[in-house]
Amino acid sequence: MLITYVITIFLANMSLNRQKNFKPDSAIAHVVGVEEYWPSASQVEMHSHKRDQLMYSTKGAMHVITENGCWILPPMRAIWISGGTAHAFKAKRPVDLIILYIDPEASGSPKWKGCAVVNVSSLVRELILTCASLSWDYLPNSRAGRLTCVLLEQLDALPQAPLDLPEPKDSRAVRLGQWLKDHPADRTSLTMLAPKFGASIKTLERLFSSETGMSFGGWRLRLRMITALEQLAHGESVSNVAFAVGYESPSSFIAAFRSVFGTTPSRYFDIQHQ
Repeated sequence: MLITYVITIFLANMSLNRQKNFKPDSAIAHVVGVEEYWPSASQVEMHSHKRDQLMYSTKGAMHVITENGCWILPPMRAIWISGGTAHAFKAKRPVDLIILYIDPEASGSPKWKGCAVVNVSSLVRELILTCASLSWDYLPNSRAGRLTCVLLEQLDALPQAPLDLPEPKDSRAVRLGQWLKDHPADRTSLTMLAPKFGASIKTLERLFSSETGMSFGGWRLRLRMITALEQLAHGESVSNVAFAVGYESPSSFIAAFRSVFGTTPSRYFDIQHQ
């Protein structure tokens, strides 16, 4: 058991350092990839790459943080991080990842800016897994090069998922937002919360609208759904998650979940329904 534990920790540490060792920004091929395993409580500090990144979770959920907000990456989804975007990562529980580093000049490459989470089809999933295993020195007109072109063209057609949580800037709204993150099950109304954070209801509603592009109610709902997704991704039951994010019954939670993601929690992680 001790030997297995030591090997697991060694492989995890090696995996987390792999990006630095491989120097993907210097690769010859336009699209190169690695497989990563991140143990519980993994964290990567703010950094950036010249290349665009596509991260695909095969198991577990992780958070991507930028100066503009945070995103959650659940299983069977992929997050795009454009080159030059400063970002950090956090994973509360173990995560298995595929990471592709993409030359922005690669033929067919999406021109998305910042971060975007996309729903991954069965075809794109297989392309991601295949491209991650390619050598790092293939030429653009090779079979491998043509395969990556297909992936990039397919990526550009994928629907984006509402998995971002824009962050407010005003200190009062920031404190309120953090309180809501710490108490996702709390159902206290904004009328009751506002005095605790030194602002009127109208002021807080205005701050969330102007600084996040979302109403306060919409932001709170998004937070609850992102919190729920992380728990569902790690195997928590729908009933437990419903109560953990403030719903009185599983049916009311499922209805809210469907209104945001267009499907039920039981189908969300099934790639056949993407």
